[in-house]
Amino acid sequence: MVGIPLFGDQPDNLAHMKAKGVAVVMDNLKTMRPQELVDGLNAIINDPSHKDNAMHLSRIHHDRPMKPLDESVFWIEFVVRNKGAQHLRVEAHNLTWYQYHCLDVFAFLFTILTVVLYVFFKMCKFFIMRCCFRSTRKSKKE
Repeated sequence: MVGIPLFGDQPDNLAHMKAKGVAVVMDNLKTMRPQELVDGLNAIINDPSHKDNAMHLSRIHHDRPMKPLDESVFWIEFVVRNKGAQHLRVEAHNLTWYQYHCLDVFAFLFTILTVVLYVFFKMCKFFIMRCCFRSTRKSKKE
């Protein structure tokens, strides 16, 4: 596999594939030269270890106890036998929309942040007024 990461998780995925010995990672598409692409393709085509590693990963991936179609049939029958399999449903289905999107948590954190900043700015204002704008009047003592 010759990989050119463009966005998202592609750099991480290609790093994993390179570590497993099945990929050659190209630099950024904007800075890549044609010769680098040719070198990457030649490395994949001419080096038998890339093919051996890919075949090994393929054997691991295809080593399954049952075929995908049989597994799909099993799970469909399981859901039918257990009347919808409510015990497998994610609890997120039972949350309200604002809990699901964590708006209640964000509101709480925003309130705490606002209170802390308010107290901080009031304290700063108090100390600045006390230090910088001291009254020059002196009280008379008798």
